[in-house]
Amino acid sequence: MTAAASFFTWVLFFLLVPEFGRCVSAQIGPGSRLSAKDQNQAWVSDNGTFAFGFTPVDFPDQYLLAIWFAELPGDRTVVWSANRSGRIASHFSISRVTKAFAGKSELKPTISFSLNHLSRNSPVGTSAFLDFDTTGNLLLLDGSTTVWTSNTSGVGVEAAIMSETGNFILYSANQRIAWQSFSHPSDTVLPGQPLTVSLELKSSNSSSHGGYYTLNMLQQPTSLSLALSYNLPESYDSSPDSYNNYSYWSGPEISNVTGEVVAFLDEAGSFGVVYGASSDGAVYVYKNDADDAGLSSATNQSTGSSVLRRITLETNGNLRLYRWDNNVNGSRQWVPEWAAVSNPCDIAGICGNGICNLENNMTNSSCTCLPGSSKSGTQTQCYGNSSVTGKCGSQHENLTSQFKIAVVQQTNYYYSDSSVIANYSDMETGSKCGDTCLSDCECVASVYGLSDEKAYCWILRDLEFGGFEDTGSTLFVKVESNGSSNPESNTSGSGASNDSDPNAPNKKVVVLPIVLTMTVLIGLLCCLLYFSVHRRRSMKRALQNSVLVVSGAPVNFSFRDLQCWTNNFSHLLGTGGFGRVYKGSLGDSSFIAVKKLDRVLPHGEKEFITEVNTIGSMHHMNLVRLCGYCSEGSQRLLVYEFMINGSLDKWIFPSPTSQDRLLDWSTRFHIAIGTAQGIAYFHEQCRDRIIHCDIKPENILLDENFCPKVSDFGLAKLMARENSHVVTMVRGTRGYLAPEWVSNRPITVKADVYSYGMLLLEIVGGRRNLDMTRDVEDFFYPGWAFKEMENGTPLKVADRRMIGTVEEEELVRALRVAFWCIQDEVSMRPSMGEVVKMLEGPVDVNVPPMPQTVLELIEEGLDHVYKAMRREFNQLSSFTITSHPSSRATCSYSTMSPR
Repeated sequence: MTAAASFFTWVLFFLLVPEFGRCVSAQIGPGSRLSAKDQNQAWVSDNGTFAFGFTPVDFPDQYLLAIWFAELPGDRTVVWSANRSGRIASHFSISRVTKAFAGKSELKPTISFSLNHLSRNSPVGTSAFLDFDTTGNLLLLDGSTTVWTSNTSGVGVEAAIMSETGNFILYSANQRIAWQSFSHPSDTVLPGQPLTVSLELKSSNSSSHGGYYTLNMLQQPTSLSLALSYNLPESYDSSPDSYNNYSYWSGPEISNVTGEVVAFLDEAGSFGVVYGASSDGAVYVYKNDADDAGLSSATNQSTGSSVLRRITLETNGNLRLYRWDNNVNGSRQWVPEWAAVSNPCDIAGICGNGICNLENNMTNSSCTCLPGSSKSGTQTQCYGNSSVTGKCGSQHENLTSQFKIAVVQQTNYYYSDSSVIANYSDMETGSKCGDTCLSDCECVASVYGLSDEKAYCWILRDLEFGGFEDTGSTLFVKVESNGSSNPESNTSGSGASNDSDPNAPNKKVVVLPIVLTMTVLIGLLCCLLYFSVHRRRSMKRALQNSVLVVSGAPVNFSFRDLQCWTNNFSHLLGTGGFGRVYKGSLGDSSFIAVKKLDRVLPHGEKEFITEVNTIGSMHHMNLVRLCGYCSEGSQRLLVYEFMINGSLDKWIFPSPTSQDRLLDWSTRFHIAIGTAQGIAYFHEQCRDRIIHCDIKPENILLDENFCPKVSDFGLAKLMARENSHVVTMVRGTRGYLAPEWVSNRPITVKADVYSYGMLLLEIVGGRRNLDMTRDVEDFFYPGWAFKEMENGTPLKVADRRMIGTVEEEELVRALRVAFWCIQDEVSMRPSMGEVVKMLEGPVDVNVPPMPQTVLELIEEGLDHVYKAMRREFNQLSSFTITSHPSSRATCSYSTMSPR
């Protein structure tokens, strides 16, 4: 009776409110159906934010099965669709292997079968319907054709729901998710939707040339990052060695992490990558200023947000974050908050295989087609497969007479590794580069230009990923000699046949004054070139006579000059983590220090010079100034100002060769303050925040007045200001590494604060923090110093060579600052700016708690630890160690605790 009454109530309700029956909310049971004929019929979320159903496309009587924002006015904003692709038998997903070439990243595809992704842009007609059948399967039918299926038959699906987060979910028993739209994204990510390593966003195919864009995790042997890639049409017929896609943008690189890695948009509008077993690590791609909670804390939130946001991979290849605004000059619309690419011409394939031209407003672009290709109707992209042009004959002979070279000035091109036939660096002129392509039957184009005053000529076998304006490059395209070139390009007829002309004598009369004029112009140019070269050589000689007075950006020296100034690298000053340092002498008797990197950094010449210029632009009295560099072939050298008093370790650690070297307390204290000021500068006052990663006595140099200068930025990791931390491989020197290096946590500038604390203790004590030649009471200096400081006898831990000269108040202040710096908890460590204030005196220094590592050591028993360490030390002492003491960088562990 109750059931009958309930049924009657529902029937009466739908009869009285017929329009409500078209939008079903809450749970949807098996047996439900949606029809493309009825546009008002949809399954909506509880609060009406999202709807699941059929939505029209640009073509008449054509529809997509989709999810969209239901409550927004105007055209529907689709966030997911099922039938973006066609025949089930043709479904393939592309897994990518990273390839790097010339500073660009390409992705090589391998094919694997996939069930839930179909060919793109295949809408259905008015006869289509979606059937949620009794087996728990979603089935999209267009007439008798199965267009799409969820493949959930037989898994016990009991209900479906359109959630307020925009996720359409099929539930089995015990509310377990059997299928969800979040696991099969199309071109949009919503807040709370995870994009894992196995998933990707995919834009709609271009209507003109069939190419499309993807966003996914680009996996490399030791790291991964988000990447945007341009993909050639799926029907593109290429050789097995060629690449069907090209990566043109990548997010922050993530390395040395464990657990799942997920791209994520939180409800506050920040976009980034979270990682780790508990998703406790995060790297921002974009951070909203109003986001205080952070990405890692937002991963556990799944409720809908009051502010509507979405990240969409658009058909133009840009990834853009939108926010819905209800009042934009009186209208309601989507407002862009962030875009991955600011220059549209940085996007490969935006013009098909044509050339992208940036307009004056720097935000819009237009397309120019290559010679031999054209635009289709009103389309902006160019089409035409350039790889069919310029092929060899049946006997692999060159068919030069059938082709000519068309010149496209001030143009460069995106090309993959497999596209390159050869690279020539000895081409004197651009025309020779074009002629080289014409004489190679496999070549379809060549690119000529200058990089750091060195010529290059790339010979290419295909043109697929598009070009862009570049004032320093010229593109030479091979076209058929009897075909017409693009009128927008300047064509030279090299290799083309010349027809006879009855007016040839008249042409000769016209040509003669042109030749004379050109001869005069060439003579003037030669004179200008001579004076320019002579002036440059004069400036170089003046620079050699006084290099150290040059200000501004570092100077690019030749390897031959550095060989000469260092007497072929014969005077070794010391060995660092990445190379050896040699003393050099200039013509005016001034000196330089030349660091020769043993291991070439894993990036290209342009990136190396960019980083060198960034470091060289920093000027502070407590930083060693980078005067210049050398980047020739595999050679990477850095030129620094020479510090006559050497490194700090030679002045604070007693040794048989430095018994007469002793710094008094006042000098030591000023060295500690100056070092802190230098570190604070590159932590807090530079445009690009820098983490040094290797603060230690060997990297603190002293000038003639014992003014300290922080040196050796070979391990520095540049960090943009919008990033609060970076994830990087373990780097640094044993005994100075912060605990977060060992525990695989994200590294911040507080890692340098920890290293400075260990350095400050060694300045105070005049000894290494771990010294197995001492007794059990004081072999571990941090533990002994903290105990004496607590007992009110801090003078006991000062360098014994300074008896009677130590200022006790300054000593206590230095010890307290040092122990605040080496706290295990990152948040408890002060910033370097605060360290400077505490050492100088304006800020009182509270008594610090005992660092956790020191506490654990004392609780374990100093005697027990000392005996174990002593046995290990005696074993190691039987070997002869020839390396420079404490100078080698290591990636193993910290010896803050001797365990």
